Amino acid sequence: MLQELFIKNYIIFNEERVVFTEGFNVITGETGSGKSVIIDAIEVLCGGKFSKDDIKTGADKAIIQGLFIIPNNLSDINERLLNIGVSPEEDKTLLIQREITSTGRSLCRINGQAVTLTMLKSIAPLLIDIVAQNEHQLLFKPTMHIKFLDSFGSETFLNKLNELSVIVDDILNLEDKLQQLYGTSQERERKLDLLKYQIDEINNASLNTGEYEKLINRKKILNNSEKLLNTISSVYGDLFHGYGGSKSVLDILGNSLQSLEDLTRVDEKLIDLKDHIAEIYYKLEDLKNPIRQYKDNIEFNSGEIEAIEERLELIDKLMRKYGTTIDKIIEYRNEAIIEYNNLLNNDKIVKEYENKISLLKEKYFETACEISNIRQELARMLENKVEKELKDLNMVGARFIVDLKNNPERISKEGIDRIEFMLSANPGEPEKPLIKVASGGEVSRVMLAIKSVLSEYQNNDIIIFDEIDAGIGGHTANIVGEKLYNISKRIQTICITHLPQIACFADNHICVRKHIEGNKTYSEITSLNDDERISEIVKMIAFDDDLDFSINMAKELLNSKKAL
Repeated sequence: MLQELFIKNYIIFNEERVVFTEGFNVITGETGSGKSVIIDAIEVLCGGKFSKDDIKTGADKAIIQGLFIIPNNLSDINERLLNIGVSPEEDKTLLIQREITSTGRSLCRINGQAVTLTMLKSIAPLLIDIVAQNEHQLLFKPTMHIKFLDSFGSETFLNKLNELSVIVDDILNLEDKLQQLYGTSQERERKLDLLKYQIDEINNASLNTGEYEKLINRKKILNNSEKLLNTISSVYGDLFHGYGGSKSVLDILGNSLQSLEDLTRVDEKLIDLKDHIAEIYYKLEDLKNPIRQYKDNIEFNSGEIEAIEERLELIDKLMRKYGTTIDKIIEYRNEAIIEYNNLLNNDKIVKEYENKISLLKEKYFETACEISNIRQELARMLENKVEKELKDLNMVGARFIVDLKNNPERISKEGIDRIEFMLSANPGEPEKPLIKVASGGEVSRVMLAIKSVLSEYQNNDIIIFDEIDAGIGGHTANIVGEKLYNISKRIQTICITHLPQIACFADNHICVRKHIEGNKTYSEITSLNDDERISEIVKMIAFDDDLDFSINMAKELLNSKKAL
């Protein structure tokens, strides 16, 4: 049970200490006084959101601390404490503390030992079941209904669910490994076919390094063969034949060389000049045959041009697919060959994985069917118990149906079942999904009915209701109050309420009051004595024009609890 809650500099509270008792603890107060902030603080102790924005204005840090008493039926908590390095206390107390500074530094402690938020979240939920205002909305989400139903299962059933979860993890793990080996068998076959096609396509092209550049150059030559022939013929004539009786360059050089040869007998200084001209003459003479051969070999071959263009088109196509150069295409082919061989060699591993997956799926469906059969029994049990609770909650004739369908092909940690809660709120009406038939008051009572049944099966030591009275009033409010009181006989119950019919059942009545002093606002928390309870319930009755009537009604409400 939660024995004490300490709050310091948290949202609207300065420093407050709340003492809770066994049984039914009720929290009342005007709207906006901070009642739900108390529940928020308890959620923080369970690992909920806690940020620097929660620090009261003007303070440098906020502290929330809860002192719990661990009951004998929650021995698992001690085991978990030891697993996270926290020593259980001999007096069975459990002290949880969280602190947040204005710089955003956060600290969690259990029994004085610093722990991570994850560690905290593994402990606190074992103690507390918080039915906050937003949890009512979970009844409108069919995906959550299976979790509600499974909560009623025995330890053997929960072990079956854990076993199923392990099987699903194993299946997903092996399927992931298969995916890394190129997916399913069909995907691998497609990959092998693709790789073989690509390898053959590149091999059939018989590519050679440097070939592309040579083809480009040859194409240029062939496309310019006429121009080349005219130009090279003109050059050849100028150098070696001459035109229209004019001498060639070679003849002119020869004559010049002969003249200088004669003059060297006159002036020896001309010998070097003569030798240079002789060198040029002989070099030019050496070029005669190569230039003539080049000229004679020039030809226009349209067939060769077409062949070159086809070859270049093929290479361009391969470059677009496999690489921007022939070397890169060849590199791609070599890598594809390695990948292809690896795929062939992986076939044995693939078959091994597929066989394991097949066996696991057989085990999965066998276990999932067992779970489904148990859920059928749980569904009938839950229907009967919830309908009985709804009858107690003034919904006479209401029918609560657990619609269970299964999909034999579904692989999920929840099994093959799909669960949805249905309701027929009045006799003669067809059952429909809760979201289509339930009013606010009906949702509150359905949630209360489920939680009332659940409290008999779960090991939580504390249950908290944040405004479970939404949408109800009058005689129904009396019935809800009595139901909450009966739940509190099994489990410590904390409830925020606006209704005097519920508050009157409290074993411990806590009141939250807001104060405004100048430009400062804060709230105080007080545990009420008998006289103070009468005054508070009178305020909740709100018959301002007849105070005596309100006081008598308050006393009558309080006496109704004593009669139980």
